[in-house]
Amino acid sequence: MDNAVKVLGIFGSPRREGNTDVLLTEALKGAGGEGAHVEGIHLCDFKITPCTECLSCFKDGVCVIPDDMQGIYPRLLEANIVIFASPIFFYGITGWAKAMVDRCQALWSRRYVLHDPGLGGEGNKRKGFFISVGGTKGQRMFEGAVLTVKYFFDAFNTEYAGDLLFRGVDACGDIRKNPEALPQAFAAGKRLVSDLRSTGGV
Repeated sequence: MDNAVKVLGIFGSPRREGNTDVLLTEALKGAGGEGAHVEGIHLCDFKITPCTECLSCFKDGVCVIPDDMQGIYPRLLEANIVIFASPIFFYGITGWAKAMVDRCQALWSRRYVLHDPGLGGEGNKRKGFFISVGGTKGQRMFEGAVLTVKYFFDAFNTEYAGDLLFRGVDACGDIRKNPEALPQAFAAGKRLVSDLRSTGGV
């Protein structure tokens, strides 16, 4: 196994084995098939306090809240590829996912306030990918979530490399009724790793 490529999968749904879980699992299988080292974390297993906007991170880039988010920061920074999955809740990502995103204010401050060279420069850029499903077929359903995820990735110098978005998927397991969905997720995981290697990202 080529340990040079590290892929972090973030499961943002509180529902185990739900639609985004199934899709992200396939994407991680695809990445693993390309020889990457993959890790998946379920945010519902972590205790993450929402950001309190104390602005302490503006001093040194460190969040002062002593909870499980402290174990997620290094995973984000060590990964070459981050695949983030969340279903749509009220036209946005889940509360579990949003709490994690908001706490990345500490990484944003390191990059944009403190100008940490480790979080700047094209040479250090990671690749990020978003997977989501929504129960309705609204044409604007994913707009808010995609914008949030793009800014989440930007906070730790990660390029938004694409997404897989599926409408009309609500009940647990509905995604399996789409014969193209799982193969697309698997292919996305493979492509993210192969593209990163081809561009000399690792």
